Amino acid sequence: MVEVEASKVQQLTLISDIHMLERAKIFGLISVLAVSLAACSGNSESATNTTSPDNSSSASAPTAASPAVDKTSSTVSVSTTQIKNVSEVKFKAPTPGSLYGVLDVINDSSAPTHKISKSTPIKVSGWAVLANKNKLADSVIITQADNKKVLAVAPVNIARPDVAKALNNPAYKNSGWTATINPATLPTGKVVIQAWSYDSATKEATQLSRNHEVDLTQ
Repeated sequence: MVEVEASKVQQLTLISDIHMLERAKIFGLISVLAVSLAACSGNSESATNTTSPDNSSSASAPTAASPAVDKTSSTVSVSTTQIKNVSEVKFKAPTPGSLYGVLDVINDSSAPTHKISKSTPIKVSGWAVLANKNKLADSVIITQADNKKVLAVAPVNIARPDVAKALNNPAYKNSGWTATINPATLPTGKVVIQAWSYDSATKEATQLSRNHEVDLTQ
């Protein structure tokens, strides 16, 4: 079963990168094309392990124990009424062999690291599901990795027919999500960004595959 899921993860990774290459052509970002091709190779290797999200040195996945939530994050203006109190959210790693989604890109790049000016909004997007319930995630929580400070909350409602096809599950056809992070809420320097699939019934947030590192400059 784990091998089958791993194959699905690899397929989705390739689909996501191909999708981004097409978008890069549209915007004429030739540099993004080169980065995406390099990322495709690196992400294919990491996709063979579905027991946890990306475990790179700069973006470690959480342990099964729920980490503490930055209490100041409860002031974040969320785009959904499903999360009443961020401090009540229980963050956790995914069950081994399961896939809850992917943090695909930041500012239209699927590369694992990004150098961004603090004056530039940070757009994050991907897809998310509740694999244990065979349904879409109720919402996606985007956090700063080191302290779980909530940076944004996104609804899950964007068409992703590629996901539904790759996982052979029509319930996932609108599993896409996107959100914009205000760079002023992040410190200057390197910050790891994570995304979580949220279940409003259990108040559990399961980490999505792929962490991204952002290097914010003045």
